[in-house]
Amino acid sequence: MELPHFLKNITNSLLESEKSVFIFQGSTYSQLFFTQLYKSIKNEIPCDIKTIDIQVSDFSFKSQLSTSFLGMDCVYWLADASSLKIKQKNELVSFLISYEGPHKVIIFFDSKTKLPKQENISIVSLKDRYFLDDTKVLWMTDDVKKAQKNATFIRDIYKIKNSYSLDELFLLKNYQDVVSLDIKNFYESWIARLVVPDTSLFLLSQLLFEKKEKSFFELWLKIKSLYSEMFWIAFWSDQLYKSYFFIAYNQEKNYIAVKQVSFGLSFSFMKQSWKQYQLNEIKSFHHALYAIDTSLKNGGNSYQIDKLYIQFFTGNFKK
Repeated sequence: MELPHFLKNITNSLLESEKSVFIFQGSTYSQLFFTQLYKSIKNEIPCDIKTIDIQVSDFSFKSQLSTSFLGMDCVYWLADASSLKIKQKNELVSFLISYEGPHKVIIFFDSKTKLPKQENISIVSLKDRYFLDDTKVLWMTDDVKKAQKNATFIRDIYKIKNSYSLDELFLLKNYQDVVSLDIKNFYESWIARLVVPDTSLFLLSQLLFEKKEKSFFELWLKIKSLYSEMFWIAFWSDQLYKSYFFIAYNQEKNYIAVKQVSFGLSFSFMKQSWKQYQLNEIKSFHHALYAIDTSLKNGGNSYQIDKLYIQFFTGNFKK
């Protein structure tokens, strides 16, 4: 089952379906989305919703799911099972594929978990990224006025980025629900604080590798506070990793491998800038980044990242 189909009529999806188990499956658990989904179910479903923390459970809840009190059925919210140990996951999956009620069960498994097709299970697929057409379907409504507002909002947010995570979309949806049709101020003042445009991150990487120091720091000062230090560590680690192997594979003339690692690198780097780098410079930059990561996790100062850029621009990593 696709997510829009489930969300369009939650009551029918849950109560009028013959399915006993609803499994949401994707690469990661979208905390904001599921928090809002839980609230929606609680508001729309005319029966009790009971939560079970399966992270600390000894799985004794299985007997609880197999009985009903005074014939009253419930919806059991088991939330995120992705971090369970393999043995626990297998035990839980075995239980769910044979579960036939009397209650409804909602749970999330990561994409790596193999789930057999069963008559009692409905699997709701979650995407890593949602593009323009995905969001049009996701936010479809029969309310004409709301549909017009959605169409305007969707059109404008996809001018900023070409895809969004599920959490980003529902974060923006929260704001869309409270702003008026005249949302110019919202876009100018707030949208960049909520989601970083793809072009900004793309351009930042391009300016770094082209060593355009002034332009780089102007952009960096505008967007650095939009994400945490850990995000920047992960972002640059990914860029350096791909850059290193892009250069290495080009030197080996292994062009199939070059193509495999090129996604996310700037066009100017792939076309020309990579030729000005030695592998040792990229490797030294990455080692320094790793040292900052360790320092930050032990109470280090975030300005170490700024210092790292200066070292890169002044050629310290060439030594």
